[in-house]
Amino acid sequence: MLHRTIHLFRKELRLHDNPVLLAALESSEALYPVYILDRAFLTSSMHIGALRWNFLLQSLEDLHKNLDKLGSCLLVIQGEYELVLRDHIQKWNITQVTLDAEMEPFYKEMEANIQRLGAELGFEVLSLVSHSLYNTQRILDLNGGSPPLTYKRFLHILSLLGDPEVPVRNLTAEDFQRCRAPDPGLAECYRVPLPVDLKISPESLSPWRGGETEGLQRLEQHLTDQGWVTSFTKPRTIPNSLLPSTTGLSPYFSMGCLSVRTFFYRLSNIYAQ
Repeated sequence: MLHRTIHLFRKELRLHDNPVLLAALESSEALYPVYILDRAFLTSSMHIGALRWNFLLQSLEDLHKNLDKLGSCLLVIQGEYELVLRDHIQKWNITQVTLDAEMEPFYKEMEANIQRLGAELGFEVLSLVSHSLYNTQRILDLNGGSPPLTYKRFLHILSLLGDPEVPVRNLTAEDFQRCRAPDPGLAECYRVPLPVDLKISPESLSPWRGGETEGLQRLEQHLTDQGWVTSFTKPRTIPNSLLPSTTGLSPYFSMGCLSVRTFFYRLSNIYAQ
């Protein structure tokens, strides 16, 4: 049976190497790509300030544009997580919720609440790991249920796990054509808010523009200079330089605009040459 699915974007704000979104597309007849903008949660639990708010909103707008190119859209719904889900699952006759698996305690609690809600309302929940190179639960399991406390032990555990999973294929318009997209009116009703809508100062803009598109461009820019890549040494960086002597990709990994697995295998290919 094909599902009517809400795909919840949390920290995987991208279309490349997004295994759970791919799984959602392959198992659904209708797909609603949703980001729940829970301001209380993001401010209190995530401690997001003005700079990160602007980066997040730019990332959501970029994600919406990329989805639009493939025939879909991003629905940004403001409100408390459980209330938003409860309302729209019933309104849209949802039978499946898909989301990226995360490791932070507040995100794990959120996923547990979604599982509980699924048992109550009768929808399935699918979550897959793609925000980290390895499934952190596997690392804990192989170390007797506790985190490895030394780097040597950590490397030993990774040697048991083997290489990270390779990135999944890029999504195409054909993938989205197999599913019914949200009605055009929903995209306007649940558009990405502007900073002024959330009373966030537009002056608090970072030189790092948010979004998958910008992140991929920065990645390509750095990896084309293979000499810089192979000679990079962290202690030789300049912390007070006007321009970063590191990659400057951290915010894109943090928000999931860039896949760490894509980065890992691109680097591995360069070092192998």
